[in-house]
Amino acid sequence: MARQAWLDHVPIPAENIHPMPTGETDPAIAAQRHEAELKAFFNVQSGEIPAFDVILLGIGDDAHTASLFPHTEALQVCDHLITVGNKDGTPRITFTIPLLNAARTTIFMVSGASKHHALTQIFADEADAAHYPARFIQPQGELWWLLDRSTNFSK
Repeated sequence: MARQAWLDHVPIPAENIHPMPTGETDPAIAAQRHEAELKAFFNVQSGEIPAFDVILLGIGDDAHTASLFPHTEALQVCDHLITVGNKDGTPRITFTIPLLNAARTTIFMVSGASKHHALTQIFADEADAAHYPARFIQPQGELWWLLDRSTNFSK
């Protein structure tokens, strides 16, 4: 969707866009391959974390982002760039929190009234990030939140 709505209409070289692979039957293998692809592209060694210019994210009603779901093992992965998240027993490939936080610019695009409670907890002075994973996203660079009116949220 991002490609159709945005990326196909701006002068970004195709080799600079790194979508999650979805064609692999084994998500663990897909995660390993995608991590190797990113390390090669960014020319980083094991243990180094590359910095994307822009990472575009959303949130779910449960405040998950990417495929980092509440109280799942993926929230603890710090030694990889890519890992396998888990949504109700279904594996999903995801960036890790350290990779997301290394971004130069992170943009959250959030739409819908059903996201109001999640936003309230994400921006609360105190809340359990393990329960509201988007709270973990605190990039070194800029952080933008683009909300539509239906979220009925203001800070």
